[in-house]
Amino acid sequence: MLPSTLAAGWLWLASGALGTELRRDGYVLRPPEGFHMVRWEPYAGSLAGAVALDPGASRMLSAALADGDGPEAAMLVVSVVDEGFSASPSEREDFASAVMQHFQRELGVTLSPERVERLGGVVPRVEVLGTLREAGQVRTVLVAGLASEGRHVVVMVSAPAVRWELLAPGVRASLETFHLEPTNTPGAVPRRVLGALAGALAGALVASYAAWRRRRLGLGAASEG
Repeated sequence: MLPSTLAAGWLWLASGALGTELRRDGYVLRPPEGFHMVRWEPYAGSLAGAVALDPGASRMLSAALADGDGPEAAMLVVSVVDEGFSASPSEREDFASAVMQHFQRELGVTLSPERVERLGGVVPRVEVLGTLREAGQVRTVLVAGLASEGRHVVVMVSAPAVRWELLAPGVRASLETFHLEPTNTPGAVPRRVLGALAGALAGALVASYAAWRRRRLGLGAASEG
């Protein structure tokens, strides 16, 4: 049986409840209720979630959040890509293709697409929904590219497939809160000075905790050798 606190958190997510506003790198987003920032250091080393149409575009991790610990937790990763993205019908398929290539080439896992959708609104976006299997666990992954000029934001959410139906309302509500701030406001300056620490997130964070555990075990063995 689930602990009462975790069960309550899942009910909040199912209702589309939102947490504290997140302001970073020139954007504002309210994550789903129950998500909290995680430490970046253990995951430094890759650009998981930073989907770019132009492979040469500069990318960086902006925020990483989780709603718990261990393999049953859901992850929400926000990345900033230094290229414009209009989320137009013509870019819908380009973004979907870039997502597939990102998982295959940069994360080394295969994402099986289930839905590609362009959504309008104040900030148009393209969503790619898919599933992947790693270490015996099936996870649902949603990758959303949000439109903006000059640089755009990508939000990636990864969760065990059995939890997705409960998580989806909160994720959708969260994406609707996204908006950009004027570039001259405090906190809008990219934190590139943090280098790889702030610009990277291991693929395990969104693809599989199992891969992360293997990496940690390997590092531990090397230090003992």
